[in-house]
Amino acid sequence: MLAAFIVGISFAVSGALMQGVTNNPMASPSILGINAGASFGLAIAMIIVPDASLNVSILFAFLGAALATGVILFLAKRVGGKATPVYLALAGTAIGAVFTAVTQMLVVFFEVAQDLSYWTAGGISGIRMEQVFLVLPWTMIGLLIAISISKSVTLLSFGEEVAIGLGSNLDRVRAFAGVTVLILSGSAVALAGFIGFVGLITPHIVRKMVGIDYRRVIPFSALVGTVIVVVADVLTRLVNPPYETPLGAITAIIGVPFFIYLANRRGGGR
Repeated sequence: MLAAFIVGISFAVSGALMQGVTNNPMASPSILGINAGASFGLAIAMIIVPDASLNVSILFAFLGAALATGVILFLAKRVGGKATPVYLALAGTAIGAVFTAVTQMLVVFFEVAQDLSYWTAGGISGIRMEQVFLVLPWTMIGLLIAISISKSVTLLSFGEEVAIGLGSNLDRVRAFAGVTVLILSGSAVALAGFIGFVGLITPHIVRKMVGIDYRRVIPFSALVGTVIVVVADVLTRLVNPPYETPLGAITAIIGVPFFIYLANRRGGGR
């Protein structure tokens, strides 16, 4: 249960921050390739430091997520005003596919595919309590930063001009939000593997419930994200008993139709 708590909070709050800061309803760690970048970092850790501790794996996951974020930002800067929500989502999906392909190539070549299979499928059933306690501080740090910048994220979600007019420091808000997303996504992937679409779906549900004030969106996203992960984890045991279906597959079954719906709705606009 505590693992579901960590994973749900991390992915849901990351998605809420990304959607608020970028004003992009299709933004999430899985859609923009950040989770795939974190998985790539994990693979590098297994190859370079086979006996690495979980903290070392988390560090490599942070670096991989940062690399994916850097690529997305580079592409967005190159196209300028053409970087629509749909463009960024498709670019992120393509970048995620590239990172996934490179990861698979490396793990096969260096014969660590079996070690990485757990993180590729995604799941919380095999997580040990000592792993949970190692990741929990990162989750709490990320959540506290997210709550502390939630008011500024609300202003930024209305547009840059509004946020600047009301005194927000855009560079500071984006920097803190970016670091928070890297902390939460990287640590969650290191703990439970690639679990997609939680960060995409949750903020939309929460905004329907509590409105667009991110002082409420952030904490409620943490709560709803936890519920989604717990329900999905229960479904993994019910789909094909006595075997367990990968958690990432369950969230993808729910998330892919929702992603298509967002892409078709006014070109991905709010």
